[in-house]
Amino acid sequence: MKKWILGAALLAVALPMNAQELPQPSPTSTVDQRIGLTDFSITYSRPATRGRAIFGDLVPYNQVWRTGANGCVLLSASTDFTMNGNAIGAGEYALFTIPGETEWTIILSTQTDLWGNTGYTQDNDVVRVTAPATNGDFDESFTIGFKSLSTTGGELVLEWADAEVSINLGVDSEGESGKNVAKALSDAKRAYRNAANYYSGQGDHEKAIATIEIALQLDPDYWYTNWVKAKILYAAGDTKAALKQGKKAMDMGAPDSYRAGYEKEMKGWK
Repeated sequence: MKKWILGAALLAVALPMNAQELPQPSPTSTVDQRIGLTDFSITYSRPATRGRAIFGDLVPYNQVWRTGANGCVLLSASTDFTMNGNAIGAGEYALFTIPGETEWTIILSTQTDLWGNTGYTQDNDVVRVTAPATNGDFDESFTIGFKSLSTTGGELVLEWADAEVSINLGVDSEGESGKNVAKALSDAKRAYRNAANYYSGQGDHEKAIATIEIALQLDPDYWYTNWVKAKILYAAGDTKAALKQGKKAMDMGAPDSYRAGYEKEMKGWK
């Protein structure tokens, strides 16, 4: 008998750790959802009721709950957003809740490395909001999802057993669209300016001038784009136009750290 026990113990030690992977009673789930131009991602574990009474029993009322099982729930957003009207910066947060009979408190915290709510402290809360708890369809497994989506927001919904809680999420799609347009224009004008420089360096002055004019249509008030045009004109042999364009660029606000060198360069054009 002792030999058998010893052999079993040695066998257990010899088995690789990954051979011990087993089905989990509360499997991990990740939900990804784009709202407007904001990407939300939630990673959480999904315990099942398995015939148990849940809220007010397994999950006590009026106490901080890990909101699911195992590690804390992680919520990330790619841009700034609002939760029930409260402004929250882009980033990753832990989501905790305090269930009540008719109302829940929803918490976003910076404590994203906790196992459940062990070690949770309110000092690390980013926001606390409340949301009504209603009776919904019975859900055997705890579920987090998104509903009522639009280009400007949606509902983050928590469901388990017969409880359902909805939290409003808002996003600034118009503002993000404006940023994207501005970036696209910035990239385009830089690309045209670089292309014009390239054509000028290759001696294709006609194409260089045509291309820098496109850059100036996108970026008429930036001193450096105007300065690039001055250099292209000089390379094309139009010194008078180059000097006029160069002075215009300097007057548009060339930084002092550049101005002296460029003004000296223009003196060499005369």
